[in-house]
Amino acid sequence: MSESSGDITTRKISVKKLKEIDLTNYCRICKCNGNGVKLRPLFNGRRLTRIIANTVHIEIKDLPGLPRFVCEKCLDLLKTFSIFQVDFRRSEEDFKMALDARENFHMDSLIEFANSVEMEKEMENDQKSAALVTNFIKKTKKTKKSKSKLDRN
Repeated sequence: MSESSGDITTRKISVKKLKEIDLTNYCRICKCNGNGVKLRPLFNGRRLTRIIANTVHIEIKDLPGLPRFVCEKCLDLLKTFSIFQVDFRRSEEDFKMALDARENFHMDSLIEFANSVEMEKEMENDQKSAALVTNFIKKTKKTKKSKSKLDRN
């Protein structure tokens, strides 16, 4: 992989060459050496290695003879990707919560509708019962009037 970005050049180092050179002063991510590129300590606390593990899912260990630095370019890319990943996760969570809220709203609306239908049925039944009672009372009164007329005669 040969890539140019401004004044930083990243070159693929052959395995043969890797055996011959001191690897400690290279970027652990892109393999660029410290020529004109500022290298930052990779194992200065656990924060950076944790970010790498969480972002690209690669666990980096401090092993003797391996590079202990990361260049500014890779650090910037890592920060950008880490921020992108966090933003993406938050957006995904927000969308899922909005969808859940929408589904719950629809479910709440359905429950409310079912309750109102049930209440209407109860009111209709109450009205029918009241009408039956009213009719019964009217019939009873008519029957009493008829009996009293018959009794008078």
